[in-house]
Amino acid sequence: MRTTAGAAAVLLALTTLGCSSSSDAGSSSPSTSGTSSSQTSSPSPTTPSPAEEAETLAVALVPDYLGTIDDLYLDPSLPLDGIHQVAVAPEATAQATAIGKFRSQGYRQTGRSQLVSASAVSVDLSNNPAASPSPVFPTVVVTACVDVGEVDAVDDSGASIVPSGRPRYLVQQLTMVNPDYPDTSSWRVSEAPNRQAESCDG
Repeated sequence: MRTTAGAAAVLLALTTLGCSSSSDAGSSSPSTSGTSSSQTSSPSPTTPSPAEEAETLAVALVPDYLGTIDDLYLDPSLPLDGIHQVAVAPEATAQATAIGKFRSQGYRQTGRSQLVSASAVSVDLSNNPAASPSPVFPTVVVTACVDVGEVDAVDDSGASIVPSGRPRYLVQQLTMVNPDYPDTSSWRVSEAPNRQAESCDG
């Protein structure tokens, strides 16, 4: 069984930083000079480069990918082809096979895991779908750390099948590809090897 079996990550809501209002009701005296000073100090918006945009989109896919796998382990009634919403071969095939085997043995996942961190480590926007022998797609590699401490897997009698000394974390290296680049919704996980770890640092 793959290490990820019964140990997928929960979909976390992306935290958006609200703009802090500097003009609260604490300013009782009107100021005409305040208007011009705020105009000169406001930074102009910057447009991200294609590489920066690719990195952002790839990192944003991580919680979707892990959450989808979690759902498929938790709910055996969900169709396995749901994995194709977030992954392509060979990862989609490997996950569907692992989840199908997990279900056929009567195992059930309990609890959800949590994405601790995810960051892009490399980006390559080379794009040649007609390349031979293998097509070349834009690729972003992302490293993610997942807390699986609350996740268990039980057999049909309710007994845990997870070793008691299992490390709390999984460190994954996810390769994201975009077969339909520059379509921003087409990033998918193609590979996701992982290793168990006692902490996100190692």
